[in-house]
Amino acid sequence: MIQQFVDRFMAKKGEVRAQFAKKQPDNYAEIVKMVVGVIGEDKDYADDNPDPERIHAIDDGDYQGTLLFVIGATGYQPNDYWYVKVSYGSCSGCDTLEGIRSYDDDPPTEEQINDYMALALHIVQGLKKMDEEET
Repeated sequence: MIQQFVDRFMAKKGEVRAQFAKKQPDNYAEIVKMVVGVIGEDKDYADDNPDPERIHAIDDGDYQGTLLFVIGATGYQPNDYWYVKVSYGSCSGCDTLEGIRSYDDDPPTEEQINDYMALALHIVQGLKKMDEEET
């Protein structure tokens, strides 16, 4: 876990909550992009920001599997990369996002917003920088 990313997320959780209140995310990529956008806004760490426009998804699964999101840093030809793994399934019982969202045009309920917030926090907590040893 990268504590500065968690701290940035927590400082902006009101903004994240407001985004989830407007619209339910369609997929995990939307949530990862939102999270990266929020944690990358701290200009004090400009060279160490993941770029929400440099998210690459790897999905070798079918009905279930693991999505691997690789995120490049901001700037010209980044040298730094982060990644996060998200497991998914084919039904609401085995997939977190499927269990939260509904497929209507209604705004999300308070419970859904809370669940999306928890999922987003887990994504932030799961981010790891490549080429760094686990501690």
